[in-house]
Amino acid sequence: MLYLYHSNQLEQLAEAFAGLQAEQPLPPLVTEWVVVQNIGMGRWLSLQTAQHNGIAANIRYLFPAELTWELLRKVLQDVPEQDPCAPHIMRWRLFDIFLNEPEQWPELAHYLGTGEPAAWQLAGQIAKVFDQYLFFRPDWIREWERGKGAGDDWQVRLWWRVAGEQKLPHWVRLQERFAHALRFHTPSVANLPSRISFFSVPVLSPGYVQLLGEVAKYTDIHIYLMNPCEEYWGDIESEKRKHKQQADVQDYFSVGNPLLASWGRQGRDFIDLLIDAEADVDDLPLFIEPDGDTLLNRIQSDILHLQMPTSLSSPLKSSISFHACHSPMREAEVLYDQLLALFEANPDLTPADVVVMTPDIDTYAPYLDAVFSSAAHPLPFSIADRSPGYAQSIINLCEHLLELPQGRCDAESVLTLLEFEEVRTRIGLDEAQVIQCRHWIRAVNIRWGTDAQARPELGGADTAEHTWRYGLDRLLLGYAMPGEDLFSGILPWNDIEGSQAEMLGRLQQMLEAVFDLANWGRQQQTVPEWNRRFRQLLETVVGEDAPLQTVWQGLDTLERTLAQAGFDQPVVWPVFQNALLEQLDKRSESEGFLGRGITCCALMPMRTVPFRFVALVGMNDGVFPRRDARASFDRMGQQIQRGDRLKRDEDRYLFLESLLSARDWLYISYIGQSPRDNSELPPSVLVSELLDYVERCVPGGLESLLTKHPLQAFSQKYLRGDNGLFTYSRFGQGSVDKTKTVFPPFWQGEALPEPDPAYRQVGLAELTRFYQNPARTFLRERFGLRLGEADEELPVREPFTLETYSDREVRACIFQQLERGLPASTALPLLRAQGMLPHGKPGELVFQREAAVTEAFFQEVQPIPPLYREYFSLTLGEFHLSGTVTHLDRGAGRKVYELGKLSYWSWLDIWLQHLALNTLDEKVCPHSTFMYSADKHYELQPVADAAEQLQQLLAWYWQGLQEPLPFFPKSGFNLMEQSEPDVGKVLSTWEGSGNFAGESEKPEYRLLYRGVNPLEGQADAFLEISSVVFGRLLMAKTVLEPS
Repeated sequence: MLYLYHSNQLEQLAEAFAGLQAEQPLPPLVTEWVVVQNIGMGRWLSLQTAQHNGIAANIRYLFPAELTWELLRKVLQDVPEQDPCAPHIMRWRLFDIFLNEPEQWPELAHYLGTGEPAAWQLAGQIAKVFDQYLFFRPDWIREWERGKGAGDDWQVRLWWRVAGEQKLPHWVRLQERFAHALRFHTPSVANLPSRISFFSVPVLSPGYVQLLGEVAKYTDIHIYLMNPCEEYWGDIESEKRKHKQQADVQDYFSVGNPLLASWGRQGRDFIDLLIDAEADVDDLPLFIEPDGDTLLNRIQSDILHLQMPTSLSSPLKSSISFHACHSPMREAEVLYDQLLALFEANPDLTPADVVVMTPDIDTYAPYLDAVFSSAAHPLPFSIADRSPGYAQSIINLCEHLLELPQGRCDAESVLTLLEFEEVRTRIGLDEAQVIQCRHWIRAVNIRWGTDAQARPELGGADTAEHTWRYGLDRLLLGYAMPGEDLFSGILPWNDIEGSQAEMLGRLQQMLEAVFDLANWGRQQQTVPEWNRRFRQLLETVVGEDAPLQTVWQGLDTLERTLAQAGFDQPVVWPVFQNALLEQLDKRSESEGFLGRGITCCALMPMRTVPFRFVALVGMNDGVFPRRDARASFDRMGQQIQRGDRLKRDEDRYLFLESLLSARDWLYISYIGQSPRDNSELPPSVLVSELLDYVERCVPGGLESLLTKHPLQAFSQKYLRGDNGLFTYSRFGQGSVDKTKTVFPPFWQGEALPEPDPAYRQVGLAELTRFYQNPARTFLRERFGLRLGEADEELPVREPFTLETYSDREVRACIFQQLERGLPASTALPLLRAQGMLPHGKPGELVFQREAAVTEAFFQEVQPIPPLYREYFSLTLGEFHLSGTVTHLDRGAGRKVYELGKLSYWSWLDIWLQHLALNTLDEKVCPHSTFMYSADKHYELQPVADAAEQLQQLLAWYWQGLQEPLPFFPKSGFNLMEQSEPDVGKVLSTWEGSGNFAGESEKPEYRLLYRGVNPLEGQADAFLEISSVVFGRLLMAKTVLEPS
């Protein structure tokens, strides 16, 4: 017997299901079979059943395809465990045929001729189409297997080749055998379950319904069906379709309720199929009048009674609202405000009574997460249906690894691996060390490509420069030898010392695994071999203790699928990559749905369980309903029949179900204004139809139901309450002055405790770096913050001209060779080895230009004596300062040659070196510094109180480790260059203008001094420190006249 329960409310169906279990329970050891469309519906039904009966146990939830295969296996003897024609298996069977005999399919040559990945993608598309034929066009399959329609029809030939020749036990064949077994009362019919229930399944194929009709003769089948209308509505048509009908048949069709006619086609056709099933049908209506006097209840009632909308004589309570926003972020913010207001006005409403659904959960989930969790009043919520990468970073890591062999292995994509905690844990690096690794990669000019052999295949020059192997060799050699000369064509980079060597070794371990991975993109292997290699790679990169269960399951499933398909051919990496990515991207519907607090989920068929407040966000034009983008060879699109699954009809019916599932409030938002020019954007066509319907019910009422929100949450429109606008955001509340509120300064408290005494052991280079940016040292040493260092992307292209500031380094290298008595041309291989020059002829031209400039300067500053360096070590009060003074001419003093213009940054280094020079015995070297630059030459006179000045600088250094030191070198240098220093006159240097960025834009200053101007609040201290650092420098500096 087939029992058909109809209701416009899912709760009534759940109550009927629970009542059946209570009144006609199955034997204790017999499992209740319930077919649902998704796991979320099963979870909700279990909760409802437990609420009615006190318990919900021994219920087995199946999907429709699972049920049919289970029934076939219970009645027929030789049915395999898995459907051999399931799309994921059929794909590999088809791919096998395409690889072995591509010449047999000339109609597909434009696909098959472009390589294995295209053939694999095509096989997947055809497998899906064949699967639809099996369930929705079984007559075609029967004709094809009887030999009808073969000839030049490639689809018939291909079906026969993949399924007919092997006589695969597919759905159509097994259904015929199944029906035969039932008619002749085969003994195995007794294996059928005692009872089968279908709960709120929105659509089944005609062949499926036919099978149910046969089964219903031997076992009870209960179908609990959401039916929006208690009247017969099988002959209604939308106004649009009615106008397309011929004039002589127009009167036959009625519109009834326009929303039901426009949105209900899928449900209408399915109900007709069930009514026409070849079985005894017991029709059990369970309709209920919507309870309430709201506009939402009125629309639900119109649909229930198949009524046209009528103008209301009196206003109803507001229960439907529409919100036009500028972006997904604004949609989330507006929804948050509306929910807070609703919770405040309705104390009995809880977060569990709210569902937020969107057609694009991956786009909206981050915004909902950010707004709901970090707002001033956080709301409890859970998010379901997101792609696995959101919940499991290991999946994102696998996706990144799988894509690497298909790319250029550029610096950023490879170093991104270190952003994954699992990788850092495996190789033993912390976040600070990752920043150091990025510094190394930038310093040795690694751009892209694993080595010289890999570059030509990716469109690059056959050269090792800028490749990973080239850069790694420079780093490794730099630990063993100085970086002054080439060694086997490699220039060591000698900035690796001490414990950094171990860090470099751990980085190399990961890079070697990446180098092996990159080579896989040029190979062919069987899928089991690719599986084995990828497992080994993961064990190397993240270790066996990482949470890899999902990945292992994906790899195992992939191997089982190939075994079922009998596929054992070698494939290129992109085929394995795409196959595994599809496995890893399978979403779990069980996580997050009906979880904690507000449920946020995807808008999908039969996910619309009832909630008091239903929010539909992202209802944008062109996004929902989806378009039916069928493959060009899908013949079902050319002959649409009743019962066919069409995405647009599915989404229309889903929208109708969403409206019916809202008990008290329906909230709809969409991007209705362009964030660029504020132009109006239309909503989804379904939203427009609902707006039209509301207008017919409440003429002129849209003005109160549709709200157009400003671009920003802190708009003054919220402060004034324009058009009923309000916000709970702290940016939008209070007086107009608060719209300018910014975050408070990072530093507001008292000085930190003194740092470890080890900080009193100071190197000269360390002291120089401190005064070049005191705020950076303070944040790095006391808070572990390295602002900007990790965020700045690494360059991923080789230079085509000299990059910014590279001209100084190029000229310095040429000048150094000239100093050594060597020709300028000897610098060319050194610069090539450093990756400073463009490849090929452009690099030679750049070098010749820079060499000419350098040689002219070299001749200008002749003669250049031999220069030395001297180590020093000083005890200055509680501090110990040590370092090396460089560029010493024992007969004249310190001589520095700079081929570019001198900046405040350079002068700081020169001045501190000069002070250190003046602490040495004059017998070692005279105390003057001579500075030769491209524009002018200078002399720094001896400083009598150099030790006292250094001690003062060390004292400020100590202060700067306990609190931000009010010293800003660029502004301070400009200040001291004035004849009468006035802090007010350097505000432009600090703040910047439209033409240049101010010093305050440095990330350290933006954090420490946000919302305040330290030049105003600490002007005296800034002036004092600048006077000592730069004022003394400028007093000692004189310009040398040309000789």
